[in-house]
Amino acid sequence: MKRPLFAAAVALVAAVWTGLAAGWYDNPPPDPPDTEQCEKVSVLETAGFWFVTGQVCRKEEDKIWLQSVIINESYPYTEKIICELKDGVSDIPMGSRVAVSGIFAPFSGASNPGEFDTAVYYRSLGADGRLREVRVLGQSREYWRLREGLYRLKMCIRERLYNLFPEQEAAIMCALLLGEKGDTDKELKALYQRNGILHILSISSLHVTIIGMSLYRLLRRTGLPISLCALAGGAVLLLYGMMTGFGISVCRAIGMYLIRMFGEICGRTYDLLTALAVAAAVMTVANPYYLQNAGFLLSFSSVLGIGAVYPVLVSGVQPVRPRRYGENQVLLLLRKCFGKVKRAALASLSITLATLPVQLWFYYEVPVWGVFINLMVLPLMKPLLIAGFVSLLPGLGTAGVFDRLILWWYERLCRLFDKMPFGVWNPGRPGIWQVAAYYGILVCVLIFKKIKKSKTAGGTEKIKTAMGKKTTSSAGCIRNKVREKAGHIGYKPAGKDLFSRGFGGGREMFFYKAIVRVMPGAALAAAVLLLAIRPPAEDRVIFLNVGQGDCCLVQTAAGENYLFDCGSSSRSKTGQYVLLPALKYYGIRRLDGVFLSHSDGDHMNGISELLELAGDNHLTIRQVLLPAIEEGVREEAFGGLLAVADAAGKSQGSSMRVAWVGAGDAWNCGEARFVCLHPQKGCRGVEGNAYSQCFYADFGSFSLLLTGDVEGVGEQALLAELKERKIESVTVLKTAHHGSRNSTPVELLDQISPQAAVISCGQNNRYGHPHKELLERLEAAGCRVFRTDMGGAVILETKGERVEMRSYLLSFAT
Repeated sequence: MKRPLFAAAVALVAAVWTGLAAGWYDNPPPDPPDTEQCEKVSVLETAGFWFVTGQVCRKEEDKIWLQSVIINESYPYTEKIICELKDGVSDIPMGSRVAVSGIFAPFSGASNPGEFDTAVYYRSLGADGRLREVRVLGQSREYWRLREGLYRLKMCIRERLYNLFPEQEAAIMCALLLGEKGDTDKELKALYQRNGILHILSISSLHVTIIGMSLYRLLRRTGLPISLCALAGGAVLLLYGMMTGFGISVCRAIGMYLIRMFGEICGRTYDLLTALAVAAAVMTVANPYYLQNAGFLLSFSSVLGIGAVYPVLVSGVQPVRPRRYGENQVLLLLRKCFGKVKRAALASLSITLATLPVQLWFYYEVPVWGVFINLMVLPLMKPLLIAGFVSLLPGLGTAGVFDRLILWWYERLCRLFDKMPFGVWNPGRPGIWQVAAYYGILVCVLIFKKIKKSKTAGGTEKIKTAMGKKTTSSAGCIRNKVREKAGHIGYKPAGKDLFSRGFGGGREMFFYKAIVRVMPGAALAAAVLLLAIRPPAEDRVIFLNVGQGDCCLVQTAAGENYLFDCGSSSRSKTGQYVLLPALKYYGIRRLDGVFLSHSDGDHMNGISELLELAGDNHLTIRQVLLPAIEEGVREEAFGGLLAVADAAGKSQGSSMRVAWVGAGDAWNCGEARFVCLHPQKGCRGVEGNAYSQCFYADFGSFSLLLTGDVEGVGEQALLAELKERKIESVTVLKTAHHGSRNSTPVELLDQISPQAAVISCGQNNRYGHPHKELLERLEAAGCRVFRTDMGGAVILETKGERVEMRSYLLSFAT
């Protein structure tokens, strides 16, 4: 078997992944817990004020990570805890044991489709929670002198970078050279991510090549033994990795370097794929949760693209011919440049092909122009890093001028491509079967091309060998002898392998060659398009969990998308961190209507964020529809939103339509019909909740009533409208005002007889929503209750003739 170590390492990674998927690493211990263990579990699952002792294993600008933790002087804790300090960490050395107190808060998991899962991310890094408002009560004198010295060296380098560069460029150089991304401008990071070059901010194999391999080769030139040179290079890299925090890509790169050096010492040939597989196996066995980390999967899949995909794609590129007699030197130079560009393009394409499903799984979109942008970015990375390292030396700070020029070029390039059409492909998150089918097709294409190339190369080599034995004959005699020998021994000349057996000459061979050349590309294109396949459009309603607020996203079978409210008084930036990821998750690039029930912040602030983010995220919002209240108070209630909508319309290249909707306004969308039931047009003299927009939607298989925060006189007007329109049955009711006792009276429930009710409220909110009185009314009405504070987002969708309703956390946790 070729590469037995590679196969064994891959099998080990697959076994770890199977165990992770089966939940082996999340199961409780087999023995029943005793009383002390039960008390421990209750303590750990409850946020509160903690006294903690632990050893400092990592430091950031305003945080320390503790390991070997003991809680409240009696409960050992196996995971790390992050402590957020207000006074900085300079006085707390690495490796020292500290006693601190603070408010413990576990990391929150994703409670909405597309939302970033903070708990899973930090679990892959070994951390399980954080302490806020931390006070340091005491610390030991013993500490790790080496790691503390490296940390101080990093701080000195960071200070020098900020002295050499402007603030924005200095933050980028800190990310490039030190792995410190905390100060990087968020807008610039988003720009890099949209254009597919965010990976340049990670420490990778290029750093290892510049530091480790350069030192190794330099020492080898002095005549030192291989083992000594390898150990010196490995030691320097380990110190560099320790200084930068041993991130995932750093561990992978240094691990592969050490494997290479081990091969050099043992006199064995280095194989990139085997080294990659061994590094992956070691890391996943040490921490299985790495397999849920996007950075881990992208780092390894990108190197896999270089090691497995690129050699097959580049094998079809003919090498540049040596200069012929009389040939123009300029033409030869152009051919060489074209060959290098072609190989660079194939390398970028190989990485894209290998990482595409991973990007779609975690980010739901990929930059279309990323392959071309990387062609102009990656060749400058080595000069950028070398100039950065040189600028750290005393008296050589002027080398940073080259870095500033390169970073300026990166930003201008990204902003140029950011304005181009079709910049982002957003098919949404693919299914597991689509990812498996994609990689299956990719492997088949690579095997096909490799076999085709090996058979063709084998025939060519045989002919060259036969021709080499007749070097004393004339050229014509050699060709004749070779042809005779080829016919006699039964092998085919170059270009005719087992794939062309059975084909004749002329037209049949032409079509055969066309099929063989086109088929791999067509198969890859089909695999890419396979990732975008979605089930036929169905009606879907998602009540997103925005905390203490409201947000309802509606998708119709006719392909139109509507948003009803988005805001929160308990969660910040709901538009950016909840709504926008959900839109990308479902592959939604256009909102046909954004409805705002009233002007309270817990219904509106997320929409303002979305309007500001729409242009940069290639999201089209066709119109904003507001309650048709009295004209004299419209500007006072919605003036800020109208200004944001106007600016967003200009960024889209046209003015955004703003309309005022009142009772009686209705529209159809395929088989679905929407009608506004409240407020009456031109209503005045009422408080905001009273004029909340209320909508009834009939999708055929189910119906929906959205009530905003309507209460009091507004609720009475809504009830009268329902009676007038003879709406006597509703499948799902979105209860008004987050489950307040003063909303959703018995008369309303008797009129619409809802089968299910959705309550959108924040966990442990200060208002006590939902109130007990309302829950009792819903129970008496025989209504099943879904709460966003307990089960996350509530999803209602049709699947064929069946209607399903579920909570995101409950359905995805089991």
